[in-house]
Amino acid sequence: MATTERRAVIRRLVSSRPVGTQEELLALLQKRHLATTQATLSRDLTAIGAFKERDEGGRLRYVLPDPLPAVAEQRLQRALRASQSQFDRQDRLLAIHTQPGAAQVVAATLRLLPLREVFIVLGDDAGVLLVCRSERGAQSTLQWLRALRDDRVFSS
Repeated sequence: MATTERRAVIRRLVSSRPVGTQEELLALLQKRHLATTQATLSRDLTAIGAFKERDEGGRLRYVLPDPLPAVAEQRLQRALRASQSQFDRQDRLLAIHTQPGAAQVVAATLRLLPLREVFIVLGDDAGVLLVCRSERGAQSTLQWLRALRDDRVFSS
């Protein structure tokens, strides 16, 4: 099976049911007679933009990014609040500190938004680093993030 076809199947599986681990996803693919390795599956998940997010029951599951900025902004607002995010700024750098495991959702969602002032978004398990194009851009992005987290702004 071609890469694009396999990735389309992975998108359908992740979109249609809760999938919490790569092992679960591998088993679902094997039931459909699609053999692949964990390494290939990991690359496929990255390529389609899948990331883990907690569902209503608090369980981690893979989700796909929504391409609509308004929906992405709503997701970012929820993620910033749920992760009890804190912010730091130094010059053109913004740091978002989250609870362990939550930064991946924040970083992936930020990447969906058209942030003109942000050069790159980097994330690990408990933090996100935004490198902004200017100090003024870093300040305005920080103000927007704080307002979004604290429910002082919401675009529709």
